[in-house]
Amino acid sequence: MSVEKVLMGAGTALFVVMAVLLKVGTTSMGLFVTYGVLAMIGAGAALAGKKLRDQSRGR
Repeated sequence: MSVEKVLMGAGTALFVVMAVLLKVGTTSMGLFVTYGVLAMIGAGAALAGKKLRDQSRGR
């Protein structure tokens, strides 16, 4: 399995976990910040994976 697929998969998984946790609901500010951080890490990993994939296709 390639690095870009792993990054994209991890990013998607983190984003899904964050979405499920938000759906469950919380009023805790600490948890809300944690969800935001998870979403940013997930999006960053997915973007990094996509960028790597695009670079490898461009060769």
